[in-house]
Amino acid sequence: MNHKIDHRKLGLPSDQRRQLLNNLTRQFIRHGYVRTTFGRAKELQRLVEKLITTSKEDSLAARRRARTVLVGHSSSSPKPTKALAGKTELEKTVILQKASLINGEDLVHHLFENVAPRYKARNGGYTRLTKIGPRRGDGAEVGVLELVD
Repeated sequence: MNHKIDHRKLGLPSDQRRQLLNNLTRQFIRHGYVRTTFGRAKELQRLVEKLITTSKEDSLAARRRARTVLVGHSSSSPKPTKALAGKTELEKTVILQKASLINGEDLVHHLFENVAPRYKARNGGYTRLTKIGPRRGDGAEVGVLELVD
């Protein structure tokens, strides 16, 4: 029995584990599903369920909490003004996308405007985790985590 164990370690140091789960969370919110090993998917399911529950209240505090996961920081970071000087709008957009200042904010907007309203009347159980068999290279159990309709 695993009493008082909060999370899975996934065989990684804490900083790498945190970044892996943040990237998987971003991918999940962006696409609505993610295909990964079963242990990672189970850990990701915990985090995504909490994130969707938080986003259902649609307040400024909830958006800031979601932003810490999806963008990587709570406040808006300064734009690289020197790199944007004298550029066209398209070039500015490309520079900001490379700095990933747009992608995270778009994910927060997508989470609050598209994902959360689908589950307003639902009290949890927003995701479904299914096993799809062993991975060919190393035989690791693979699962698909997806949003429930």
